[in-house]
Amino acid sequence: RVIVLLVVIMVLVEAKGGRKKRKNRMKVKAKGHVPRNVNKGKGKTSAKASGKPVNVKVEGKPPVFVSVPMNITVPPGGSGTFHCNATAIPTPQMTITKKDQVIEPDFDNFKDATSNSHSQHTSNAITISNVDKPNEGWYTCQAVNKYGVIRSDAYLRIKDLCEGVVCPGGMKYCQGKYTEGEGHECVCPQYCPINEFYARDEVCSNYCEDYGNECQMKSAGCYQDQYGVEVMHRGRCGAVKEPVIDEDEDTYGEINIFEGEEITMECHAQGTPEPQIKWYKGNELIAEGNEMSLYPSESDTGEYFCEAVNCMRNRVSKRMAVVFVTSITSPAIPTTTPTPSPEYNPANIEIPDPPRSTCAVFGDPHFLTYDQRAYTYMGTCDNVLAMDCEMGRWFVYGRMRPCGKSDGSCLETVTAYVDTDVLELQRGWLVNRNGGKVVPKNHVGKKIVVEGRYNNFTLLFDGNILELSAVLNRIPNPDRKDGFDEEKLVIYWDGYVSAHIQTPRQTRTCGMCGNNDGDPANDMRMRRRGMTDDPVEFGNSWKIDPRKRCTDPEPRKTPEEVCGDEYEATKTECERIFNIEKFATCRENHDPEEWIEACIYDQCEGLMQREELPPKCVVANAYATRCRKDFWFQGENTPVKTKTVDGWEEEAGCPDAEDRFQPTLDVGCPQPTLEEELAGNFK
Repeated sequence: RVIVLLVVIMVLVEAKGGRKKRKNRMKVKAKGHVPRNVNKGKGKTSAKASGKPVNVKVEGKPPVFVSVPMNITVPPGGSGTFHCNATAIPTPQMTITKKDQVIEPDFDNFKDATSNSHSQHTSNAITISNVDKPNEGWYTCQAVNKYGVIRSDAYLRIKDLCEGVVCPGGMKYCQGKYTEGEGHECVCPQYCPINEFYARDEVCSNYCEDYGNECQMKSAGCYQDQYGVEVMHRGRCGAVKEPVIDEDEDTYGEINIFEGEEITMECHAQGTPEPQIKWYKGNELIAEGNEMSLYPSESDTGEYFCEAVNCMRNRVSKRMAVVFVTSITSPAIPTTTPTPSPEYNPANIEIPDPPRSTCAVFGDPHFLTYDQRAYTYMGTCDNVLAMDCEMGRWFVYGRMRPCGKSDGSCLETVTAYVDTDVLELQRGWLVNRNGGKVVPKNHVGKKIVVEGRYNNFTLLFDGNILELSAVLNRIPNPDRKDGFDEEKLVIYWDGYVSAHIQTPRQTRTCGMCGNNDGDPANDMRMRRRGMTDDPVEFGNSWKIDPRKRCTDPEPRKTPEEVCGDEYEATKTECERIFNIEKFATCRENHDPEEWIEACIYDQCEGLMQREELPPKCVVANAYATRCRKDFWFQGENTPVKTKTVDGWEEEAGCPDAEDRFQPTLDVGCPQPTLEEELAGNFK
C-alpha cells in the first residue's frame, strides 16, 4: 500500500509539472504576438490577417566594395575585361564605364531599405574587344543605392609587349606577359597535335641526337636553342665518332711566298657522321672543303688551321702552316731633280673597308642576291633576308606586308640582330630599340651610336638614306690610323620600301639574299638544304612563321600581265629614266635591265599609290643608292661608286630628297620634334 501511494503521488507531481511547462511554452510563444482575429482598427483586417507581408522600414547600408577592377594591359586588336563586386542594403546598382562617361546618381529614384531588403553581393563586368588606341584610358566602376555611392578606377593600357622583340634563331615566338602588365618571353610553338607527338617514326638530327619523330626533334631543338636543327636521316643515329684529322696528313710548316703566288693545302678527317672541313686564318673563317687555295697578298701573312666538325659541335683543329708573304716592289727610278716626299702618315691615305657583298631588296619586292641573281617574291610574312650561317652571330629579317593594287607586297621594316642586340628600322627612318625610339631625322649628318650589350650600332642619316652599321670583326692593319680593318654588317634603308644589305665577302650566308659564294646558280638554297628554282618555294622556306599564320603568295605575274594596255607606254617611260645622262657611269657598273623591268611592274602595280612617291621613282632611287654607295665586284678589293648620280631626280622628272622627305615621314609612325625628343617626352 505504501508503495502504491508513493507511485500515485509521483504521477500527480509529474502531471502538475507538465501543465506548468505547457503554460510556460504558451507564454513564450505569445510574447509579442498579435492574435490573428484581434482587430485593432475600425473593423479593418490587418495585413498579416490578409496574408500580405508587412514592409517595415529598416536601417539601410551604403555600398562597400568586395573587389575592385584592376589595371589591365591588352595588345592592339585584343580583348580586355574589368570585374567589380560590391555589397549593400538594399542591393546596389553597378555600372562600369569610361571615367569621363560616369553619370551622377539621382538618389530620389532609389528605394528605401525595408524588412524585405537583404545585404547582397552584386557583380559586374565589361569586356572590350578588338581594342585600339581610342579604348585606352581610365574606367570607373560605380556602385550606388539610396544610402550612398562608391567608385573605383582602373586603367586600360593598349600596348604590344612584343613590339620590337626578335626571338633568336627564328624558332621561338614572342609572347607578352599581359597578366603581369609588363615583360615578355620567347616561347616555342607546338609543332604538331599531341597525338602525333608520341607517334613512332625515329629520326636522327644533325646534332646526332635520336628522337621518336620529327615533331619531338623540333620541340627539343627549340627548347634547347639548337639553331638550325633538322633531320639528318631517318632511323636511329647509331654510334657517333668524333672527328679525327688524319695523322698522316701533311703539315706544311713555314711557307715563304711572294705576293700573287698560289698556295694550296689539303686536310682530311675521319668520323661518323662524315666531318666537314673548315679553314681558318687565325680566328677568321676563310674557306670550306678538303682543299684550300689562295693567291695571297702581304696581309695574308699568318697561321692557317683546318678544322673538322660533325654533329654541329664536335670539333678538332690542326695547325697546317705559318705563311709569310713578301711583297714585290719595283726598283726606284732615279731622277735628276729629286723632291722630298711628305712624311708617311696613314691618316692621309684613304683605305677602303674590307670587301662586302651587296644584296638589294626593293619595290614590290624585287631581290638581287649577293651573287646578283634576280627574282621577285610577293610574300606577306616575316622572312629571313640574310644571316650568318657559319657562326650564327647575326641575321637580318624583313617584315613584308600587302601593298599595291592586287597581290603585291613591300618591305615595312628591316630588323638587324647582332650578338643578341636588336635594332628595327621602320618607315619614316624611325628606329625601334626594344620599344624605345631613336629619331635620326632630327640629327641629319650626325652619327648616332646605339650601345648594345655585346655590340654597338652606328646610325647615319643623310636626309635620304639611313645607314646602319655594326662591326663584326677587327683585323690588324698597320696602314690604318687605329691599326685595324673592320668587317661590318651594313644596311642602307630608304625609309619606305627598299634596303641594301652588305655582308663581309668571306661570310657564308643563307636566306633570301643567297649564300654569298660568288655563284648565282646555287643561290636558291632552301632552309632545309634542298635547291629550287621557284622563287615562291624558296621564299616560303625562309618565312619566320612558327604559328603558321602566313598565307603562301601567288606566283608572280609578268609586267605585261600587270600593265595590260599600259605596258608599252610604261616601258618607254622607265627606259627613259634609266637612260638619263646622270646614270651613264652607273650603267657601266650596274646593268639596269632588271631595274627597268622592276620599274615597269611597280609603276603599273602602284605600290602604296602615293602621288608624292611614284613607284618608278622609288625603284630609280634604289638604283641610285646602289650606284653612289661602295660596291665591290667579286674578286675585287677596291669598291666602285658613282658620285655623278647626285641630282638625278631633276633629269628623270622625279621628286628630289627634299620633296620625298615629308611624304616618307607620313607613311611611318608619328615622330617628335628635336625639342620633344631632347625633353624625353617621346617613346
